Amino acid sequence: MVAGAWAATTPPAHRTPREALAAANVGDLGFDTLLMTRRKPLNPTHVYTYHVEGLANGGGLYKLGLDDGKLTRMVDASAGVILDCQVSYDGKQALFSWKRTMEEPFKIWRINADGSGLTCLIDHDSNNMNACWLPDGGIAFLSDRKPAFAYCWTSTSPVLFRADGDGQNVIKLSANYLTDFTPSVMSDGRILYSRWEYVDRPAIPIQSLWAINPDGTMLSGVFGNRVLSPATFMEARDIPGMPDKILCLMTSHNGPCRGAIGLLDLSQGGNAQEAIRNLTPEVNLGPVAEAGAGNAIRGPYESPVPLDNRYFLVSREGRILLRDYAGTVDALMVEPDDDLGFYSAQPLRSRPMPRSPQPTRLDPEAPPWATLIMQDVRIGLGDAVKQGEIKRIAVVQEMEKDLRAETDKRQFGFQFPVVSCGATYAPKRVWGFADVEADGSAHFKVPSGVPLYFLPLDAEGRAVQRMRSFTHLMPGERQSCVGCHADRNYVAPTAPLGGHSIAAARPAQELNEPEWGRRDGFSFPRVVQPVLDARCVRCHDEKSQLDLSGDRTDYFNVAYENLARRGTQSEHGGDAQGGMAGFGKNPYTSWIPSFNGCESNILQIEPKTWGSPASLLAEVVISGHPDAEGRKRLALTPSEKLKILMWIDLNVPFYGTSQSRQPDLRGCRQILPKDLDAVLNEIAVRRGIELPRTFYVRLDHPAKNPFLAVPLAKGDFASADDPDYQRILACFQGVQEALAERNDVDFRTVIQACDAK
Repeated sequence: MVAGAWAATTPPAHRTPREALAAANVGDLGFDTLLMTRRKPLNPTHVYTYHVEGLANGGGLYKLGLDDGKLTRMVDASAGVILDCQVSYDGKQALFSWKRTMEEPFKIWRINADGSGLTCLIDHDSNNMNACWLPDGGIAFLSDRKPAFAYCWTSTSPVLFRADGDGQNVIKLSANYLTDFTPSVMSDGRILYSRWEYVDRPAIPIQSLWAINPDGTMLSGVFGNRVLSPATFMEARDIPGMPDKILCLMTSHNGPCRGAIGLLDLSQGGNAQEAIRNLTPEVNLGPVAEAGAGNAIRGPYESPVPLDNRYFLVSREGRILLRDYAGTVDALMVEPDDDLGFYSAQPLRSRPMPRSPQPTRLDPEAPPWATLIMQDVRIGLGDAVKQGEIKRIAVVQEMEKDLRAETDKRQFGFQFPVVSCGATYAPKRVWGFADVEADGSAHFKVPSGVPLYFLPLDAEGRAVQRMRSFTHLMPGERQSCVGCHADRNYVAPTAPLGGHSIAAARPAQELNEPEWGRRDGFSFPRVVQPVLDARCVRCHDEKSQLDLSGDRTDYFNVAYENLARRGTQSEHGGDAQGGMAGFGKNPYTSWIPSFNGCESNILQIEPKTWGSPASLLAEVVISGHPDAEGRKRLALTPSEKLKILMWIDLNVPFYGTSQSRQPDLRGCRQILPKDLDAVLNEIAVRRGIELPRTFYVRLDHPAKNPFLAVPLAKGDFASADDPDYQRILACFQGVQEALAERNDVDFRTVIQACDAK
C-alpha cells in the first residue's frame, strides 16, 4: 500500500488495553503504542519450515494505541503475509519480513514509525526474514540464498547473515549446514539465535541456542545442546534487568512454531534441566531428562517479548497478552479478528542500545583459514582418557545437502540421498590432522566458513571422544578453548592463553593432509575398500562367513553391508519403532544410530562409548588379527589402519557426497534389477524350491547372489544353462549402466573433469 494510507478500526474488546492494564494493577509501562503483525496462524510441518510451509495470505503491519484501543494499519499484506517485525533502538523505525504475494519469497523491509519511508532493504530471489537491528547500525537476518536443504526434508535451510543498515554489503555469518532460527540481539551485543544440527545424532531434539558476534566471530553455545525436552528453543531474547535469563518459546521439532513459554536461567548450566522454568505450566513439556524426544509439546503460545524484569508480551492463539514472570498478571491487549491474529507485539519506544562487542580484528584480505589454540585436550574427558593418550586431532567438516529430493524416496530413517545405513546423515570431509603436544596442547589452522568438529585420536588413530556438535570461524579469526569439554561439545571462546602451553609458544601448525586427500568427502569405496581388497578379500570372499569384497549392491557394496548394516535394524531398512534397543549392534562396528526413536543416545557422552574404541573391527585391525596360536594374520600399515579407523569414527559413511544423479530412486541410490522379485517368486512357487535371499542384492557378479549360488547338485538348477537360471540373470541387464550413474567414484571423476575444463 502507499505509505501513509492507513486504515483505523477499533478491536472487538470490552475495554481498552490501558483499562486492562489498570485492572491488573499494572502501572505506567513507559509507552502508549504497540507495533505488531497481523496474519493467519502459521502451520508448518516442522519448526524449521515456517518460511516455506503453512503460510496463508492476509493481514499486515499494525499499530495499537493503548489508550483508545484503536488499530492502525501501516502496511497492507492482504495479498501476502508479514512474518514478524522489530522496532529500532530509538523507536523510530521498524524492520519486517514481508512476502508481498504468495508467489514471492520473503524480503526485508524498513518503515518509519509514522508510516512513511517504506523501503525494501534486502531484495533477493531467496527467502530473507527474521531481521534484527545490530548495535553497529547494521542488521542481522536469515537467508536461504545458499544452496542447502534439510537432510531429512524438502525445505531450504536459511542461515544467519548480516548487512549494513541500508541493506548493502551482505555477509554470511553462519556456516551452518542446516537451519538457523529467529535471531535477536542481547544486551552484550551478541546475536542470540537458534540452531538446528545433528552431528551423528538423531534430528528431533536439537534446536538449541547459540550466540555469535555481529562480525561472525566467537561462536559459542548458550543453552540446550544436549537437552531432550523441549526439542526446540526459539524466539529467544535476553531480559532487561535480569542477568543470565532468557525468555523463549519452547516447542517440538514437528508441528507449528507454537508451544510453551520458558524462562531459562543460564547460571544453572548450559544443559541443565533445572534451568528451564515453564511460565505456561498448562502446556506439558512431556518426558524430560533421560526419556522422550521433546516432540510432543503442543501449546498455543508464540512471540514472547520481554519488556523489563517484571513483564513480557506474548501471543496466545493470536491475542496479545501482557503477563508477568511471577504468573500473577494476565492482561488482554487485543483480540484476534476472525482468523487473523496478532503476533510479534512490541512497544514503539526507545530502548537501551546494546553495547557493541570489541571491534573486529579480522583482516578483510585474510586467506580462508582461522587459528585454534587448545590448552589441554584431555580437560573434560575424565579418567577414561589418560594423560598423553591423545596424540592428534582430526578436523572434520559436515557437508551440506545441496540436492532437493522427495520424502517418499527416503530410506534408513529419513536419508535421501542415502549417505549411510542409518548412521551419519551427512557426508564428511577430513581436512587433516593436528599434532597434540606432550602437555595436551595444540595450535593449528582450520578452514574458515565451514562447519567443523574435532576428533581427539590416540596413538593408533582411534577417536577417544566424539564431538557431536560443530563450530565455525571467520577468515583470520583466532579462538582458544580449554579442552574437549564433556559438558560443552563445542569450541568455547576464552581469554587468550598467554603462551602458557607448549603449542601456544609456537606458530600455528598447518594441518597434515590425509593421504586420501581433502578435496572430496570421505567415501568407503574410494578410501576403505582398496585396503580390504589388498589385505582381506583373499580370505574373506563370498565363500567365507564375512564377505569383504567390493562388489556393489543395491545401496552400497558387499563389505559395507556386512561391516555396517548386518545385524542392525537397518538390515531390514526399517525405522526404529522400538527405540535404540531395536537396532542392536553390528557385530563389527559400533556406530551411532540417527533414526527417529534413538534420541536418548545424545546423553551417552562417556569417552570411548562409540566408534573404533568399541568396535571389533578396530580391535582386529590393531591387533593384527591373530590366529589361535597368537600369530598375526594381518600386517596393515599405519596409513591403512587410519583409513579403517577413521571410517568407523566418522560414523560409517559410505557415500562422500549428498549428490545423486538418480533422485527418483529409493534413497536416491537403490538400484534393483527389473522384475527380480516377481521372477524369483514365480520360479520358487512353480518349481517348489527355496531361493534364498539376503538383505542386499549383489549387482556385480550377480551369480554370487545366494539365489543363484544354490548347489547344482541338489537339482535346483540342472546347470547354469537352465532357462530359469538364465531368466534370473537376465533381470540384471542394464544394471551396470545404472551403476555407472550412481557410483561415487565415477561422480567424483566427472566433477574433476569438469573443473579441468
